[in-house]
Amino acid sequence: MSHCDGSWDVKIYIVTWNVSTKFPENISLNKLLGLENRPEQDTQLPDFFVVGLQEVNAQPQNTLFNLFKDDLWTQKFKEVLKERDYVVIKTEQMQGLLLSVFARRKHLLHLRQVETEYTRTGLGGIWGNKGAVSIRLNVYGSSICLVNAHLAAHDHMLEERINDYERIVQEQKFHIKAKETIFDHDYVFWFGDLNFRLTGEATTSADEIRAMVARDELKQLIEKDQLLLVRREGRAFQKLQERLPQFPPTFKFEHGSNEYDMKRRPAWTDRILYGVNENNYRNVRLTVDQTSYKSHPSYSISDHKPVTSEFTLKVSRKSQYNAELFREHHNNRLSYKLAMANNTDVHSFDDIVADLTDGQVYEDTTERTITFRPIDLWLVGEPNTIEYVIPTGFEASNADWIGIYRENFTSLSEYLAYEYTETYKDKQHQLNEQQLQHLQNTRTVTLTFSENVSLPLGERYQLLYFQSTGTRGVTGLVGISDPFSVEKRCPSPSFDDID
Repeated sequence: MSHCDGSWDVKIYIVTWNVSTKFPENISLNKLLGLENRPEQDTQLPDFFVVGLQEVNAQPQNTLFNLFKDDLWTQKFKEVLKERDYVVIKTEQMQGLLLSVFARRKHLLHLRQVETEYTRTGLGGIWGNKGAVSIRLNVYGSSICLVNAHLAAHDHMLEERINDYERIVQEQKFHIKAKETIFDHDYVFWFGDLNFRLTGEATTSADEIRAMVARDELKQLIEKDQLLLVRREGRAFQKLQERLPQFPPTFKFEHGSNEYDMKRRPAWTDRILYGVNENNYRNVRLTVDQTSYKSHPSYSISDHKPVTSEFTLKVSRKSQYNAELFREHHNNRLSYKLAMANNTDVHSFDDIVADLTDGQVYEDTTERTITFRPIDLWLVGEPNTIEYVIPTGFEASNADWIGIYRENFTSLSEYLAYEYTETYKDKQHQLNEQQLQHLQNTRTVTLTFSENVSLPLGERYQLLYFQSTGTRGVTGLVGISDPFSVEKRCPSPSFDDID
């Protein structure tokens, strides 16, 4: 991550893998994640890892297990990444579809408005074995939507795949102003087992495809790819880009080998696509650079090979065109003259600049954070009151909460206890104008944790403040306290103890 002069760039590493209901036993994920064997050997680590899996074993007994503990795959990825100081920001699962976002710890306070969504497309939308799960979030003020999809299978089901895509686009709705749908976002990454096959089922057999792969005739073969064709025709995924795969088809393999299973025609079912709305803002330009796109044939537990791609996202300040340059080049624009002549609601030249250039102004609000007062002493078994400072202009949501976490926590879901903050949404009708103005200013607030909060002695803890609109709502981490220790007060001697 580099950040200077109002511009920044972040690196994202995306994994998609249909794991064919297998468990991650006796495999190392380092190579898949582009990591060395020892953390100290890793250089140029990405800022985020995004892991999208399909056909995760979601049998009822495992689903029950997952209610209380991470899925085995999530655990396995977390074990590798926590050694490199990554934290699980969010995980969303719908039956066999699993999506997790990991971020380097230094970015935690710059991620806001995290929300998940899912769409079932199996059996006409009543079964979640097919469909999509997504996570959207703001990163340093820029909006990103991550979609992990598993579309309809089989060569002849192309129309069903297109219908699945359309259903996902139409049904996924978020609760963020101006970012309600997938393609409203600044950046979109759509990946998964999209299940697109090769055309020419009657003329190109599985054996012929395998022979073309062996002769490295991938360029000729990709021209038969259904996803490429429907994008060219504008029937699906036309708003997204893809660097064409230069790796062999990733499906279908004999389990435990690199040999294609000839009961299916090999195909590039596993894909990673991306899109950017470059000119969403008047003052910055958004770009994305895809720096790698490859499969990993050494992983053979599934009948699919995993696919990864790396991206660099950049937000760059536009040159200072603004009112001066605009006036110089467009001073005689009819719209300007008419607006002024008609004495409309246009108050300045900049208003017209805004009208004619269209788009919002990019702003990174993540510098606005909650500051905790140092905690000198936390006594176990007693009420503990904390203090924190709310900055000017901070808007509390209706379900903000503060969680207690172990120091060096590895997931935002690992809180040990929590308390809701006092929010004013329900009380605002009782407040006068002066009191409402006070809520917009910097102020210090106290919150008391119950004596029932049980924290093991001998460890250090941190408080995390979350903006939240409620369960399955929009959340964002906006404050982290310094670590603190806990103690237990020695009991006072009773009368009976005195000789």
